[in-house]
Amino acid sequence: MRAVTWQAVVALFAVSAPSVAAAQGPMEVPMVAIEGGSYPIGSAKGSASARSPHRVELDSFLIDAFEVTNAQFAEFLNTLQIKARHDTRAGELDPGDVEGPDADRVWGGTGGNDRAFIEMDDTDARIGILGGRFAPEPGYDEHPVSESTWQGAAAFCAWRGARLPSEAKWEAAARGKNGRTYPWGEDPPTPAHAVFGRGRGETDPVGSHPKGATREGVFDLAGNEAEWTSSLFRPYPYDAADGREDPDAADERVTRGGDHVFDVAPGQLKSSFRDGFSRDPRRGHRHIGFRCAKDAG
Repeated sequence: MRAVTWQAVVALFAVSAPSVAAAQGPMEVPMVAIEGGSYPIGSAKGSASARSPHRVELDSFLIDAFEVTNAQFAEFLNTLQIKARHDTRAGELDPGDVEGPDADRVWGGTGGNDRAFIEMDDTDARIGILGGRFAPEPGYDEHPVSESTWQGAAAFCAWRGARLPSEAKWEAAARGKNGRTYPWGEDPPTPAHAVFGRGRGETDPVGSHPKGATREGVFDLAGNEAEWTSSLFRPYPYDAADGREDPDAADERVTRGGDHVFDVAPGQLKSSFRDGFSRDPRRGHRHIGFRCAKDAG
């Protein structure tokens, strides 16, 4: 598939998504305004973890129109205190390839590393070192970043003056106030809506499936990469004050949105689905990316 830049997608989608605006921070990133109010989350059908359906009250917020890309994450890594000793292909980083106070933030190791931001030693990573700088693998600059840890995702969003969305905000953006089943509505998923049922690493550039966008203009909330949220994996009902939004807790974090790998069932693309696999926040994962959110105003 020919690479599609998010800038081109925004231009094409602008007529039906007037709420898309540029975020303030180190890079210009389109964000979508989600109005405050009462939103349904959960489901009476499907997995037990999504039960029981209930409503949450949310203040207005902004959420990224697209998943964070390899190019964007590489730009973030280049702000860290890391010096490359030589060029390295994506997925082939060794500890001796980099030095500096932040060098361990691009090295997960076999047992996980709470300080690591991305596991660049993993073959599913799409960021390497070129000319002494972190750079996406050719052809993957606009694909969603993979192998970022939860800590790395949170650090990237903070660098941008934002944060990871809670799972309640993520679901509100995906379902709207009327509680649509999928981000685009009620029609069953097709390859025109989302990237799913593919092999390992077979993602598409972000924004490549406008048919699957929400009516507000948020893309890829189903398929491509699952997405980290700020929330610990705790039972419903959702209560932001019960400790599940503790940023220092070490337990598993909720991931949302299904993903591209293997034979992801259409039911896993439903906006209420919260049973993603391999959610260890200390590790990077081939099927998990993220997007950022921030308060409105």
